[in-house]
Amino acid sequence: MKKIMLWSVVSVFIIGIAATAFWWLRRPQIITLNDGTKLTLLGVEYAKHHKYPKIKTTGQRMGGGPTAFDTTNDTLVVWIMSEHKGNPWPNYEVLAYDKEATACVGNWGGGNSRQVKNGVYVMGVQLAAFPRRGSKIYLRIMSYGPRGQQVAKSQFVISNPARGPFEKWNPDPLPATQSDGDLDVTLAKLNYGVRGFGGGMGRTKDDPMSKAVLAAFHTEQKGVVVTNWQPVRIETSDATGNNVVNNSWSNSRDENGDATMTYQWGLWPDEPAWKLRVEMSRTSGFNDDELWKVENLPVKPGSQQDMWNYGGQDGRANSAFAETNLNDIHVKVFPAEQFTDVPRGNGQPEGGFRIQIDPAPEGMHIALVKITDDQGRVLQSWNPSWGGGSFTYQLQNLRNAKSLNITLALHKSRFVEFTVKPQKAAANGP
Repeated sequence: MKKIMLWSVVSVFIIGIAATAFWWLRRPQIITLNDGTKLTLLGVEYAKHHKYPKIKTTGQRMGGGPTAFDTTNDTLVVWIMSEHKGNPWPNYEVLAYDKEATACVGNWGGGNSRQVKNGVYVMGVQLAAFPRRGSKIYLRIMSYGPRGQQVAKSQFVISNPARGPFEKWNPDPLPATQSDGDLDVTLAKLNYGVRGFGGGMGRTKDDPMSKAVLAAFHTEQKGVVVTNWQPVRIETSDATGNNVVNNSWSNSRDENGDATMTYQWGLWPDEPAWKLRVEMSRTSGFNDDELWKVENLPVKPGSQQDMWNYGGQDGRANSAFAETNLNDIHVKVFPAEQFTDVPRGNGQPEGGFRIQIDPAPEGMHIALVKITDDQGRVLQSWNPSWGGGSFTYQLQNLRNAKSLNITLALHKSRFVEFTVKPQKAAANGP
């Protein structure tokens, strides 16, 4: 009898441990951001049809809204519920890492969102690129707010539903040369792990979110070395199905005089090869029918978010200041904004303006040739972000400008492709 009772106690104890372990493994994964926002991982799926999960909540629910969305190909979607005070639009980035943190790729969280009730959203975050050869994917969250970029200490860990096997591409040796018409482009260098553009507060040492990729290109036109062509967009893919598109954020010339582009994000460097599709754009030598000059573009106070949201809810920036046709392409320019919600670094007020091209030009690029203010001072801008025919320029220091004079050029791009192996940057490299 004592043995039976003892085994009963042992059995109950073992069952209790098993139940606790089961609960521990199945418990919801939750990340709390610095502003108190709570993010809960609801599920993961790899499919073409994506249906919003049902959420049990108390209080008044919002009616309507999408119930599902579709993707052209099987796509990895991570479902996240965001709970926060107030009713702001969720503004954070989901970064996909491998276990060893050799690389990461950012994915925006607000693209497929549904508001459940005030302060509660459900988001289907599409992961365009992730470490497909690994068994696990590690997701970190970087939020954007008044205090800048903030990286959460916790992370989501998910199983990879799209793990290989995959083929392996054979790289061409560097330097490699490809041509588009009379333009010969040589990829002289492709380095990963170079010094990037900073990262969010809370990142660890040597975090790949603070690293970048540097590509260097030597260009010749009709057999003559030229310096008025530069890379403006690089689409990077690999044999596993990953694909990311990077607009140029930093252009310069290296010690050999070659045009360089430094960008985030790259892909995972342990792949045998990356395929690069590079868009090259001119910086000078434009024909008259490619140029448009706009004078007295007004500068108004406004938020950076309004500029990116095309004028915000009140639509202030939705009315074009000027418009024209360049080579049968309709071009509009919208009033500039001096940001009221961005801290002034060294007392320098930032701002920006937007250009809309309709229809979105296939194989065309718009270049900002020159920009001055109403006092004749030359202003500097970062390279634009664009998509769907909308080009957004951020200005580094508007000073006390009341209006701007800008010269634009709409011209045909050139495209070249390379299949190469990225090399790790030297420890004391750029």
